[in-house]
Amino acid sequence: MFTSIAGQEEMDIKSRVAGGRNVLCLFDVDGTLTPPREKIDPELDDFFQALRKKVKIGVVGGSDYSKIAEQLGEGGEVIHKFDYVFAENGTVQYKDGKLISKQAIQNHLGEELLQDLINFCLSYMGLIKLPKKRGTFIEFRNGMINISPIGRSCTLEERIEFSVIDKGV
Repeated sequence: MFTSIAGQEEMDIKSRVAGGRNVLCLFDVDGTLTPPREKIDPELDDFFQALRKKVKIGVVGGSDYSKIAEQLGEGGEVIHKFDYVFAENGTVQYKDGKLISKQAIQNHLGEELLQDLINFCLSYMGLIKLPKKRGTFIEFRNGMINISPIGRSCTLEERIEFSVIDKGV
């Protein structure tokens, strides 16, 4: 019997998937599974739960866990809907519903350097004139510092307006 290379590769993939959940599929949250800061479509959510019966699934996002949970489920539910959750650019990791590791930027940079950076950013952003500024301009996370001249509390429409200005369009 003759089996083509492509046919053999397809059989290998099917046998690996059928042999247990030995395959891990990772998905980005913002801009891939959902529009930024929006909730997941219920049909897509159902698809992931069906997929999870065949392969391990995980999500990766730059946001903290609470923001990922707002988008993909309620409260602590997300760590039970996915085999892996990598929040804050992977510096906070959950596996099978349990926190397995958490890294913090301040442990690597130190408080003095962090304060110098934050003070510089606040001073600089105070000089920028924008059509609107809303709320939190610096959000400190475990793995990063999110610096937002318009502010993290802006609406989706204000975010789009700022994006156009930021691109120079």
